[in-house]
Amino acid sequence: MLSVECIESIGLLSVWMLEPRLPELLLELRNRGYATARVRPKSLGGYDIMFIEPGVVAIKGSTYMLYNPSRRSITVESSKVDELLHVFSEVEEVLKFVGSDPAKGVLFYELQVKARASGGKWVLKKTIETSDLLGQDLLALPTSFVSAKEDPNSIQWLRLDIRPLWTSWSDERTRYEVILVYRDSKERLIDTLRNIDNILRDVLKRISDALEALA
Repeated sequence: MLSVECIESIGLLSVWMLEPRLPELLLELRNRGYATARVRPKSLGGYDIMFIEPGVVAIKGSTYMLYNPSRRSITVESSKVDELLHVFSEVEEVLKFVGSDPAKGVLFYELQVKARASGGKWVLKKTIETSDLLGQDLLALPTSFVSAKEDPNSIQWLRLDIRPLWTSWSDERTRYEVILVYRDSKERLIDTLRNIDNILRDVLKRISDALEALA
């Protein structure tokens, strides 16, 4: 059984059909106390972004807002759920105010979570006999779990990766990196985010139980 030790980072991403009104968004966020990137208009139209850090266009407290021009995606990122939800709500409010209504312009939302977990070696107990070919037998490590019915190209999709940190493989408790990528309605993702610790714990337990049944 794995136990979640901590949530390292959370991102709530929106991908837009058309380019959102970033200059107006950043100006209003600056007026609300955010540190923001500078936007420089081009003589033939468009603009250049002078990022604060790579990809980062605004910061408030420990929460960052990132923008990817090639994907037309806005990501609000933090390690604190309450701060992230506050900034996300404010960014969406300002976007609507400046003429980029998320209800009309967002193609899909995606929740991205990175966590650390620890526990026993998460392997299928049956050994795969390959010593005659490779000199060693093998263990199977199930590390990726995906939506049973949805397609990765759809606006509803879930992928959960659980990767061992190999430097801890011989320790009494192995450490794992847990990555969740989850697309769904904004409301469903926000509900998930508010209870992310308990949800991750319960999901890991159910996977552990399923793996035990295969042993």
